[in-house]
Amino acid sequence: IAKGESDLAAITEIRNKESADFAASEGELVETVDALDRAIAIISREMAKNPAAFAQIDTTKMANLAKSLGAIMDAASLAASDKNKLMSLVQSQQGESDESEDDDMSFGAPAAATYKSHSGGIMDVLEDLKEKAESQLADLRKAETNAKHNFDMTKQSLVDQAGADNKDLADEKASKA
Repeated sequence: IAKGESDLAAITEIRNKESADFAASEGELVETVDALDRAIAIISREMAKNPAAFAQIDTTKMANLAKSLGAIMDAASLAASDKNKLMSLVQSQQGESDESEDDDMSFGAPAAATYKSHSGGIMDVLEDLKEKAESQLADLRKAETNAKHNFDMTKQSLVDQAGADNKDLADEKASKA
């Protein structure tokens, strides 16, 4: 009976820690998905309003953007491959902006019909990151459901065993009395 009670206390403590870890991880992933949703919506809305506005990027601020993006990716705990992909995209955009700025200085601003939006790559990366975050969230929730079910089954087994052991103890006491 004492062993069963200690086992129940131990699995309950473990389950409480697992539940707290799940809640923290789920919160982070939900925030990441929400942030990516907002970023996608903002970029889409701005592209719909004026796609040429993305050509007006100040290249002196690209280094700051890269640093900020790096900090955000570290905070969001993205995979190294995702970080590298996003950073290389920003750096390639910076390189293209530098080249187009030189062209613009010598030949004037490009005609509106010749401008090609470079924001599609950013949208693809953000969509890819969102899909990965959503799949991680789904996997995390599935693992939590399985862990909770396993805990419930083990707890029920221990409670049933404790009830049977207490009945046996009461029967033994009654027969000795």
